[in-house]
Amino acid sequence: MARIWLHIGHGKTGTSSIQWAMAERSRLRRDVIYPARGRSNQMAHHGLFPLKGEAYAPETVRTLRQISERLASVDVPALLSSEHLCHASERKVTQISKAFAGHDLRVVYYIRRQDDLLESAFRQRQSAQPGACPDPALFLERFAKGFDFENRLQPWRTVFGDQAITLRLYHPAIIGPDVVADIERLLGLPDWPDRTAGQKNPSLTAAGTRKVMEAALVSPETALRLAQELRGVDTEGDNSPFYDAPTREAIMERYRASNQRIAGQFLDEAAAALFLKA
Repeated sequence: MARIWLHIGHGKTGTSSIQWAMAERSRLRRDVIYPARGRSNQMAHHGLFPLKGEAYAPETVRTLRQISERLASVDVPALLSSEHLCHASERKVTQISKAFAGHDLRVVYYIRRQDDLLESAFRQRQSAQPGACPDPALFLERFAKGFDFENRLQPWRTVFGDQAITLRLYHPAIIGPDVVADIERLLGLPDWPDRTAGQKNPSLTAAGTRKVMEAALVSPETALRLAQELRGVDTEGDNSPFYDAPTREAIMERYRASNQRIAGQFLDEAAAALFLKA
């Protein structure tokens, strides 16, 4: 029986950094198993956990069972990571539970205040799909449901129970400056001082995002190339956030009740205070 951690997201909480680091650690240190099967070129296990559909196809379930069988005799922790998982239906989560029956399955979910997360997610959308939903207000209304963490967690709570779930607030006062070090501690892995540091999915600044949006009005292809050039680069121009202070307050009010419930269940006092701060 292996202890298998399912890292279910949320996107824009250091997930890419975790995925690249775990792939590297699995290859070089071999004190964690981060299966190569089903990994995308960004190292996430999206191939194991397709986003579309209410249930996984039989071939996907067979693949999960094969991985489960290969992990039966390992004596180090294993990690499977995909942001798709926080959007999984209860039927999909049940399929995962059955595929890995007999193992000690744990779930870790990194969350972030929605006012910060939506700002970051909007910029990411403009970077990855220039010209798609360029109106911040429309983006908020269209995708708001996906940022309700209580809803994202519900299938996992139903199938696995709260005792199997760990919530971590993506905030430097809670996890420190390095999210990879935080999940390494959670998995019980020793320090790796020589681990390569680096952001694998750097974001655009607000000014950089605006330049990409302007370019997308003329040519989405040119805008996509520009986005690649400007990621992680301090860009001159209007760096004011896309969501102003009143909008940010309204965002947090939208999720206030559900945030309070999950904070009370899963976060310690310090993390809850930062998460719920008005």
